[in-house]
Amino acid sequence: ADGGAVRESKMVRLLATVLCALLSCAEAFRPAPRAWGGHVAARSSVRMAVSKGDLVDAIAARAGVSKKMAGAVLSSALDVIVESVADGNKVSLVGFGTFDSKERAAREGRNPQTGEKMQIAATVAPTFSFGKGFKDACKRSYSASVATRTLNGHEAP
Repeated sequence: ADGGAVRESKMVRLLATVLCALLSCAEAFRPAPRAWGGHVAARSSVRMAVSKGDLVDAIAARAGVSKKMAGAVLSSALDVIVESVADGNKVSLVGFGTFDSKERAAREGRNPQTGEKMQIAATVAPTFSFGKGFKDACKRSYSASVATRTLNGHEAP
């Protein structure tokens, strides 16, 4: 029984690391700042996408586990979220956000190529609402990027 509890505790810590990595992973993978005109360009001037492999690498490094285990936990967490929302449940991760689904009624639309009226069927679409911690992290990152973009009164390119 102790082995199962230890394994479960390790998985919970790893899941917490997954969520932290999702919040801060993009910043960790941005390239180093480049010099321009004797100044250093702001980090946030470069935007990049973070792949699932990048997340797995970051999670493995932060949690001190193998990439295989980190990948399994990330895949499992995402699978549980998708299955729960698909079943009509709301998944709320405090500080990160809330995954939910929303029913969209049938409506009339237009074909953008021909302008012809058409009927759009009712559907259920997944939604995501950002949590306060996520929003605050983005605001801090944005504020820091604005401060570093203005160097000696000049806007960085």
